[in-house]
Amino acid sequence: MPPVIINLVSAQSETGKTTILEKLLPVLKQRGLRVAALKGHLRHYELDRPGKDSWRFTRAGAEVSGFSVSGNYVLFGSSEEKNGLEAAAERLKDFDLIIIEGNKKSKNPKIEVVRRAVNPEPILPENTVAVVTDREDLKLDIPVLELGDSSALADFICVRFLGREPQAAPAAGDLTHFDRAGRPRMVDVSAKEQTQREAYARGEITMHPDTLARVIAGSMAKGDVLGVAQVAAVMAVKETGRIIPMAHPLGISGVEVDFEPVEGAETKIEIGVRVKLTGQTGVEMEALTGVSAAALTIYDMCKAVDKNMVIQNIRLVEKKGGRSGVFSRERD
Repeated sequence: MPPVIINLVSAQSETGKTTILEKLLPVLKQRGLRVAALKGHLRHYELDRPGKDSWRFTRAGAEVSGFSVSGNYVLFGSSEEKNGLEAAAERLKDFDLIIIEGNKKSKNPKIEVVRRAVNPEPILPENTVAVVTDREDLKLDIPVLELGDSSALADFICVRFLGREPQAAPAAGDLTHFDRAGRPRMVDVSAKEQTQREAYARGEITMHPDTLARVIAGSMAKGDVLGVAQVAAVMAVKETGRIIPMAHPLGISGVEVDFEPVEGAETKIEIGVRVKLTGQTGVEMEALTGVSAAALTIYDMCKAVDKNMVIQNIRLVEKKGGRSGVFSRERD
């Protein structure tokens, strides 16, 4: 069976096609695939320009020329019967996949790269089968994959072109915060693309009705309870990397804190914290930590009059961005 040939294209340069391919290749290799990566539709290449040895060898009649160094090789070739891609594919016939960077005019299946800051609208050249983008609002009739999620892109390629099942999520014994020896580690996120991420968490602290009344009135001896709790939530979000052992220190873009006093059968204050970031890892832990710190601060400022307060139901309500996409708690 000949290798599958796919073109990775975009409307213009500087969209990160090379970086996407650079991060995709090791993922495909981990899945047992033999993959070749080629630059498409070049007039000449620096190593093979007129006057260079490889150019002279091919001009002299060598079907294939090139050079080798320790552990690597580069080949140049030509064919009278086939174009460059066809000739290359013939020599790579034992490979599973050939990915070509560029060449929008190719008749091969194409995956288009769309970046908000460079080329925000897709051009969808003929035979485009998917789009990779950092736009969360892009809706198309073909699959739209998150920029930087190499695993999702590899899954799409494996399912669409090779008839392979998507890679299963890590089993309990393969949690990413443990190394092969079972010891804890901080996950390396350096290879991930920076994308927009957001998380919203909520929690609550129950209390006596008189305690809630004093909080609302601002008559607690320690001062403005909710004002101080809001500051505590923001500070905790920024310090999550110091509090949670395997969390990454992050440059948070924004924090929003909301409080909702509830009177009724169960008197309580509901707490919400929304955290935003453009980065390489999610902010779920930051939002949860912010809620926890706000609740603990309320307890601290009110404990002199009500030690029966209960902090409870701290949970992630929503998250956006990252490999797992959008999460929304069905019932909150």
